[in-house]
Amino acid sequence: MASKLFGGTNLSDIARSLKDQPESMPSDRPAVRPILPAAEMAITGRTLPPLERENIFSVDPKRVRPWRFHNRADSWYTRERCQDLIDSIARDEQQVPAVARKLTGDPNHDYELIYGMRRRYACEVLGKKLKVRVIEADDTRAAVLMHIENADRQDISPMERALSFQSQIEGGVFATQDALSEAIGLSKGQVAKMLKAAQLVRHTTIGALFPDKSAVPIEQSYKLATLMDRPGAKEVVLKAAQNLKKGDKEREPGAVLRVLIESLDRSKKFEPVQKHYNVGASRRVIVTRNARGKVTLAFPQGLKGVDKGEVLTAVEQIVKDLG
Repeated sequence: MASKLFGGTNLSDIARSLKDQPESMPSDRPAVRPILPAAEMAITGRTLPPLERENIFSVDPKRVRPWRFHNRADSWYTRERCQDLIDSIARDEQQVPAVARKLTGDPNHDYELIYGMRRRYACEVLGKKLKVRVIEADDTRAAVLMHIENADRQDISPMERALSFQSQIEGGVFATQDALSEAIGLSKGQVAKMLKAAQLVRHTTIGALFPDKSAVPIEQSYKLATLMDRPGAKEVVLKAAQNLKKGDKEREPGAVLRVLIESLDRSKKFEPVQKHYNVGASRRVIVTRNARGKVTLAFPQGLKGVDKGEVLTAVEQIVKDLG
């Protein structure tokens, strides 16, 4: 089922409204014509937004830098991974312009690319000018536009999107996960899962195991991240990750995650704990957990005369603290 945004606007319809516009021939002067501003439609849900002016320029790709929140991993920018696009542009020219914002104050770049990084790379390899559609957009509007452009692309992995979402949250593009979820038309649960998975691969020790983070599967990453929330589990997983890093054997991302998940089953170890809790106003209980996870409750003053409700309250707190 197609994703919908604030006012019931369909993502695929917005994408088509942006992609299906006729294009001008490359030139050094901008083409000016009215368009439907897709980002405005995405953010407000209006189906008949006001017209705005569109500028398409042919520019030196070296004068274009990526938007810092773009969702393409650096591993994409190789001849091998872009050869299909290089061949296409060499044969048929660039059919669809990239989308960018005008920059000021950067001596090395004139534009900031919101999406179209593979097109930029291909044009640079070929020594051709890059066609860019120049728009005015803040970071939030740019994020929505980028998501619309890439929503149906099979060559952008779920982890690439997740890492982009994480950087957008950290950079203040969206104030909350819920705001991001509403703006891009994904469920809150799906966004929460993607962000948790992204946080895992961005961990220094675990992330070092993945030269190409874009290839890391979301589901397994989320499962491991959830398991690591258990008491003592994080230390076990990080130790297993350190051991994997020392080894010479190269594993694909899914296999690496399986090893890390299985390390918890092999260890069955927990962080030893000894804590004191009050039982009512005058009694206490000593809680001990060993490395195997066995928990012992000791009542030095006994339980004679103790109110059962006070004991249950203390036990509930113990269970909550130990998970």
